[in-house]
Amino acid sequence: MKKILLCGILLMTVICGAQTVYVNNVKGNDKNDGSKNKPVASIWQALKIVKKSGVIDVANTGKPYQTPYYGVNGRQMNVTVGGTAEKPLEIRGNGAVITGLSVIPENKWSKTADKNIYSLPFWPMSNFYKGAKTNYWPDTSAKIWWVNRKAAPNCLDMATLKKTPGGFWWNKAQKKVLFHLPEGKKLGDLRIELPANSGFYILVPHVIIRDFYCIFSWNDGFDTAGLGYDGIYRNCIAVNNCGQGFSCHAAGSTLYEDCAAIGCNSSGSCDVDQSFSRYIRCIFYKNTYEAGIHTQHNSQHYYGDCIIAGNIPFEQIWLFGNSSQHYFNCLIEGTPGLDIVKFKYNSGTVSFRNCTIRGGKSIVELKKNGISCAAFQHCILGGTEKSLFVTEPDTGSSLMLRENVYCNVKDVVFKGKTYTSADFASYKKANKGDAHSVWLEKEPRGAFRVNKRLVGAAIPSSVWKRYEKLKKIRANADGIYFEK
Repeated sequence: MKKILLCGILLMTVICGAQTVYVNNVKGNDKNDGSKNKPVASIWQALKIVKKSGVIDVANTGKPYQTPYYGVNGRQMNVTVGGTAEKPLEIRGNGAVITGLSVIPENKWSKTADKNIYSLPFWPMSNFYKGAKTNYWPDTSAKIWWVNRKAAPNCLDMATLKKTPGGFWWNKAQKKVLFHLPEGKKLGDLRIELPANSGFYILVPHVIIRDFYCIFSWNDGFDTAGLGYDGIYRNCIAVNNCGQGFSCHAAGSTLYEDCAAIGCNSSGSCDVDQSFSRYIRCIFYKNTYEAGIHTQHNSQHYYGDCIIAGNIPFEQIWLFGNSSQHYFNCLIEGTPGLDIVKFKYNSGTVSFRNCTIRGGKSIVELKKNGISCAAFQHCILGGTEKSLFVTEPDTGSSLMLRENVYCNVKDVVFKGKTYTSADFASYKKANKGDAHSVWLEKEPRGAFRVNKRLVGAAIPSSVWKRYEKLKKIRANADGIYFEK
C-alpha cells in the first residue's frame, strides 16, 4: 500500500510539477541541462528543452540576449510548447533585454563595384514603409546601424554613402543595405550589427510571457498567431523595432497587460485576420510610419486604461477591412494635420466610452458610400484644428454621440451642416440623441462629472508614471537606457 501511495505521489509530481529551465547569457552554456546550477545560455535553447506547463526563467544579466545572424529572413523566438488553462507555460524575463541586432559575419558581405562599398540582403518587416516611394531607411526613425557598439550614419542615397566612411544606406529598391568600409580597415576588424532577428511568437495555447524588453527586432516584438489562443504578455516593452511592437494574427487571442510600444518603425500594434486582443494599461508612443493602433480583416480588439499619443506620420487609429475596436478610459492625442481615426475602405466599427480624445485635424470623417460606425459616449472631445466631426449627408455610415463634452473646437459638421458653440442648441435638436452633451471653451483637467455621470478618462496614476518614464527610454547596442 505504501509503495502504491509513493508511486502515486511521484506520478503526480511528474504531471503537476513545473519543470524550470534557467537561462543566463553570462554564466550559461547551451550544452548544459538548464538546471539552476547549470543554466543554458540562450532563450532559443530553453524553448527547445522546456516541457509542457513548465517555466523558463531568464536572468537579467545586463547584457542583451542576442541571436546569431541566420540570413535575410532572420529568426523569431517561436513558442511551440504551451501549457493548460490550469497551468500555463511561463517565460519570466525579470527585466531582461532581447535584441534583434546580430553581428554580421565578414563572409556574409558582398563586395560591390564601388571602392570600399559592401552589400548585404536586408528586407525588414516594415510593411507600410516598404511600400513608400523613398529609397532609404527613414531618417526620422531609430538608429539601427551599429559599428563597434556606436550608432553609424544613416545615408539617404549612394552619393552620400560614398562620402561617408562607416555609413550605411538601405537601397530599398534592391532589398540591400550597403556599408562604406573605412579606408585601411577590414570587415573582420569591425563589430557590425543590424536588425536580423525578432522577438517572441506564441504559436500554442496557454502561454504567459512577462517582464521583457525587445529592441531592434527585424520584425515585431511580441506576437501571437494561429493556435496561440489564451496568450498573455505582461510588462513587455517593445522599443525601436523595425516592425510593430505587438501583433496578433490568424484567429489568435492575446491579453497585453502593462505593455508598451515605443518608437517602433511600424504601428504600436497591428492585429489582423479574425484575431482578438485586449490591451490593458498599455502605452503606444512615438511609433512611426503607421498608426499607433492598426487593425484589419474582421479582427476584434479592446483597449482599457491606455495612452495613445505622438505616433507619426499618420493617424493615431486605423481600422481596415471591417475590423472593430472598443476603447474605455483611454487618452488619445492626435497628430497635427491628421484625423484621430481613419477608416480604410469606409468599413469598421470603433467605440469610445469615458475617453479623452484631443488634437489633430478632426476626430473622424465619415464619407459617402461607407458602412463604418463610430460611437462616442461620456467622452471629452476637443482641441482639434478644424471640425470636431465631419459627416456628409446620407453617408451610409453611423455616428453615435451621447453625453460628451466638446471643448476648444471650431465647429461640428453633422449631416452636412456646420454648427458652432453659438448654435449648439440647434445642433442638439438636429441630433436628438446628443441632447445632453455640453460645449465648453476650455478643456477641463482630467475626468469630471456632467449630469451626475463621469465624463472623460481617469487614467490610473501608475499608467501616467510609466508613460512619463517610457517617453525617455532609448535603445542602443548595449541595451536600454533612460534619458535624463
